[in-house]
Amino acid sequence: MTAPEGVGSGTVTGSWTEYDGEHTYSQSFTGTWVWSVTSATSGSASGSLTLKSVLGGGAVGFVAAPADTITTVIGVDLVLPYGLFAGGSGSLAAKSLSVTFEARQIDDLGQPIGEWNVLGTRSITDRTNTSIRRSYRFSVVPGRYAVRAYRNDAKSTSSADGHVVLFAGLRAYLRKPQNFGPVTLIAVRMRATNNLSMQASRQIAVLATRKLPVWTGAGWTDPVATRSIAWAIADAARNSDYGPGMADAEIDLDALLDLAALWDARGDRFDARFDQPGTWWDQIQKIARAGRAACFVQGGVLRTVRDGLASVPTLHFSERNIQSGSFSVDYLMPTADTADTILVSYFDAVSWSEQTVRCRIPGSRAPKAAKAQLFGVTGRDQAVRDGTYLAAANQRRRRIVRFDTEMEGRMPMIGELISVQHSMPAWGAQAEALAWDGPTRRLTLSEPMTFEASGVHYLGLRRPDGSLCGPIAVTAGADAYHLILATAPDFALATGADMERTHVSFGVGTTWAALAKVADVSAKSLTQYTIQAVIEDPSVHTAEDGVVAPPVVWSQLPARATRPVVRGLIGRRSADSATKAVFAWQPAPGADSYQLEMAEGDDPSDSDVTWTRVGDTTSAAYACDILYPNRTMIRVRAVGLTAGPWVATTLGTLIPDFWIADTAPFWLGDSTPFWST
Repeated sequence: MTAPEGVGSGTVTGSWTEYDGEHTYSQSFTGTWVWSVTSATSGSASGSLTLKSVLGGGAVGFVAAPADTITTVIGVDLVLPYGLFAGGSGSLAAKSLSVTFEARQIDDLGQPIGEWNVLGTRSITDRTNTSIRRSYRFSVVPGRYAVRAYRNDAKSTSSADGHVVLFAGLRAYLRKPQNFGPVTLIAVRMRATNNLSMQASRQIAVLATRKLPVWTGAGWTDPVATRSIAWAIADAARNSDYGPGMADAEIDLDALLDLAALWDARGDRFDARFDQPGTWWDQIQKIARAGRAACFVQGGVLRTVRDGLASVPTLHFSERNIQSGSFSVDYLMPTADTADTILVSYFDAVSWSEQTVRCRIPGSRAPKAAKAQLFGVTGRDQAVRDGTYLAAANQRRRRIVRFDTEMEGRMPMIGELISVQHSMPAWGAQAEALAWDGPTRRLTLSEPMTFEASGVHYLGLRRPDGSLCGPIAVTAGADAYHLILATAPDFALATGADMERTHVSFGVGTTWAALAKVADVSAKSLTQYTIQAVIEDPSVHTAEDGVVAPPVVWSQLPARATRPVVRGLIGRRSADSATKAVFAWQPAPGADSYQLEMAEGDDPSDSDVTWTRVGDTTSAAYACDILYPNRTMIRVRAVGLTAGPWVATTLGTLIPDFWIADTAPFWLGDSTPFWST
């Protein structure tokens, strides 16, 4: 069923087991939804009807509509739960009953302002033991009413007869249509049978198709069916009913057009409805988050930026344009409780239920999990991609850099890739260009540069517009102040005193500067800005494809094994006891101690296994009791400045005894190493 957008009205017909007739929608010319037939239902009209007895308080009756409403039509429902028949003769015979309905006007306080008047008398004759339901409508003078009903005949006292009637429902049809605002309304008429329960009658699901205008690059189309994240963002911004009603000039439509093509190619969709109160800004961020993007306002324009793979920095910052004393780096150190897998929940479009998938990057054992809710994501493939991205970002993006700069701080946008050079974390060396010789590609610097014994050295050059040229491979010149470039830069270097000289960053390999994604830009004054960025790692964006490279080395600081790695782990049962074993491994560089844990099973990578700590030692061997003689798993990790990764092995019936009962010497006289790899 499609709820149409735009101006007009129409009718959708259909046939279901317990639903029939016409299902009507209506929309006013101004875009305000209007219900063409509106009713108010009394919650108290229910009970048995006996001869000349009025239900619901005697002379009071049932109130048909809320206060401050006017009705012109009253509707009533009768139910014969056992059917209508005479069964004393052994077979079903016809039987009849009659009910009279009366109404009188009341005021907003429920006090009567008129006399009881007969709405009508209805008679029913039938021969069936199947329940019967009848609905009747009566026109009345505009007003607010109380209604009562009574039987005109005596109820049969024979247990063989079906002669019970119930006053089951009361409705008041309001005098004029009600305006419910900019929402879609659907009227459904149900066939009342035994298969329709009260609970089921309130559980109606609608497959709604979203129709929105789409930007083509030259103009907007008429509303069309679309699941695009981009056009949901645009509609939320342009709509004046549930949004700020922004003009096209206030939205970066070109960026949305590019993102729409990217999201369509990836199969990323936003399928959700907003039925909970919230601010517009929070809701539009939820839409963008379904596409791994964020919205922000810059220069009075609403912009949308997706966190994707980027390799070319748009701006370069170095100690030449970073204010002295403002630079800082926060390292988010992992702990034993740091999650390395993500449990993402999403509403699945196939099963129509909330599903949860476990996402982790390749190579992760995933003992710790964090939870995330993907609002608007209804496809498993999209949920797995986004969950893997979140897991990779949590593992690889753990360094936050902050610094102050001058007017250059107005240039970067949130989400853009920048290059940062600073000597404190040894992210490259800096200098200014003093002279440039084009024929020989020789660059003269203001500061001396030191070459490492091995590796290719690179430099980056800051263009006059702040962007980066490079990295360009270089070799040593005549002295430390001269470099020979492999290729000439694509702009004229500024080396004189008439303008700011070209900034130069230098280092071996990837250490000439660090690449970072801008997370926030804030103004300290009219001429000073603070930039916050997260150090980038390409594996954050390639992990969803199963490609995870070693972490990028940005710093020239001497390497030290802060996460020592255990290698060559072996385990052997003791010859003296089947419940004891000896475990050994190669000493790990940088390790101060080792931790051992044991579990029952065959697969150490199983995330459902419960591990038990069995020992801590400073040596590279450990003897202990076997908790599970035939299905024991043991894992060891080294602890230095931080804890290293777990290395596991199994110990069961296939593992030989440590002491072999033969005459062969324990130490073999050949070049085979005792420690396995």
